[in-house]
Amino acid sequence: MAFNENTRVKMPALLHLTRLGYEYVSLKNASWDANTNIFTNIFASSVKRLNPSVDLNPQALLTELSYLLDYEDLGRAFYKRLMSKTGIRLIDFEDFNNNSFHVCTELTCKNGEDEFRPDITVLINGIPLVFIEVKKPNNREG
Repeated sequence: MAFNENTRVKMPALLHLTRLGYEYVSLKNASWDANTNIFTNIFASSVKRLNPSVDLNPQALLTELSYLLDYEDLGRAFYKRLMSKTGIRLIDFEDFNNNSFHVCTELTCKNGEDEFRPDITVLINGIPLVFIEVKKPNNREG
């Protein structure tokens, strides 16, 4: 068996994340918004679960987040919205187990002409919040 970055680092990292409770999402069967990389089905069900007494329009929330992500403020407006304790909650910080945790690999991120594809993307309630780049041990060129 040939050892490479996938077998030596990425797969063990994914296995560790699934043992911590993250669910692996295959990009083959998933749907996400190409502008924000928010996984729309996971997002809609999570936000509805976190805000049961509110009549929600998940598409309107996605549009709001898309505008916030387009600001030229290095993500400050998006961060404030994410952390907001008023209005519709996007993440439950009081009982973190109420959130949904997913992970996927090789999700392309685009911003105009720029694009990158992190090895692992961590999603909380369908929102990509963490990018992980894995490198094999003792990689002199990494």
